[in-house]
Amino acid sequence: MFTFAAPALLALAATCNALPTISTLSSRASTPAQNLCGTPDDSIIVDSTNWIVYNMMYNYQDIEGSCCTGFTGLVTGADGEQKCGWNSTWAIEDVASTSNVPKGYSFVGLTQNLENTISAIDSIPATYDWVRSNTTAYKGNVCFDFMTSDTKGDSTSSSAQELMLWLRYEGGQEPIGYADGVVATITLYGKTWSLYQGTNTDTGITVSSLLVDQSDQYLGYFAGDIKDWLLAMVDQGLFGTDTYVNVGNAGMEPFYGTVSFENKLGLQINLS
Repeated sequence: MFTFAAPALLALAATCNALPTISTLSSRASTPAQNLCGTPDDSIIVDSTNWIVYNMMYNYQDIEGSCCTGFTGLVTGADGEQKCGWNSTWAIEDVASTSNVPKGYSFVGLTQNLENTISAIDSIPATYDWVRSNTTAYKGNVCFDFMTSDTKGDSTSSSAQELMLWLRYEGGQEPIGYADGVVATITLYGKTWSLYQGTNTDTGITVSSLLVDQSDQYLGYFAGDIKDWLLAMVDQGLFGTDTYVNVGNAGMEPFYGTVSFENKLGLQINLS
């Protein structure tokens, strides 16, 4: 069963199949390309952008091998917009006693325009593309992860809510609340999604996960307005449009496997 214990991600809020490989790296950022392999977490804020790159291996003690997150540079996407080039590289042994334990979260998070209400947000445009290379079977997902609360800045109390949007998932990973069954089925971004809900026993926070139908998973590219997802959760009665968006990011959750993801992420919050 998937449990998401990410205290470093909560603290972060207070501080602030074949696509081409990334080959158009730019030197526009003064932040140098680098790999983050520290434990239990390691991060860098990318200069002159609204992004932080984070290697949050909160269950690092269960990793037999390694898991690193790298900042590779700023790139220009096909839409002409600046993207964050980054990667996530796992070499984690499949050990029976920990095969169902998420080792952490490898991600790029927002640092600007957070702690605003949904009603104050005009849009949250996102593009996320990834190229996967794996030499073994692996378990994990590709997702967006946002946190909301009726209290500005709150991402640690049981009143906060964690929202996950699973674009792709492999190896039998299951969301929190899976045993309780599907809460609702909704249409979003032209696809069918299943909503699961449950409480993270480590944090006391309710987690609401939308999983795209397994037969219609994204093959390496997503583009959409994240606000549409938030409004869909409003329609489900999770919260109102006066709730605050306190955390926002996109990344991968590693369980095991030898796999590398080369990614480009465009993500920002535009205020009304």
